[in-house]
Amino acid sequence: MISVSELIEKVNFLRIPPQALDAIFPHGPVYSRPLFEFMTAGVIRDISAHIRDEGIAEKVKSIGKNMASTASRGLIQGWEEGDDLCPVPIKWPFPPRMTPITGPHPEPWSIDSAKQIVLANLLVNVADITINRELSTQLRDVAFSVVKMESNYLIEDFGRNINQC
Repeated sequence: MISVSELIEKVNFLRIPPQALDAIFPHGPVYSRPLFEFMTAGVIRDISAHIRDEGIAEKVKSIGKNMASTASRGLIQGWEEGDDLCPVPIKWPFPPRMTPITGPHPEPWSIDSAKQIVLANLLVNVADITINRELSTQLRDVAFSVVKMESNYLIEDFGRNINQC
């Protein structure tokens, strides 16, 4: 399972406007909008694996699956050579590493509820990235559900953490 730190790194990459990527990675790959949506769907799937509540996690995974399905139709339409609107995507590792990460990934939280809040924030960031308004609204609603659920557990988690010290 991918770490939350890696998820943060991927979401930060996806937040870069596609038009700015050529300035960051000169002569790098051309990312079409459907490819961005497809990569975003993969991040949503990975976020769902970390969500504590199984019902909410399944809902998040379903949203990612719908986004992948929609994006894949766009990828197929843009597959033809010479299509200026949807250029053929070039194979490129996702995302290119901005900084080398060596050793274990530092997880900045020791309270599980804090991790869940970080995941909810990632869902809101992903909702800002997608151009599909319906899926964006669903992601925001699910993120709110995660925060609402975790507000009940935060005091318990914090108390357990203090008692362990």
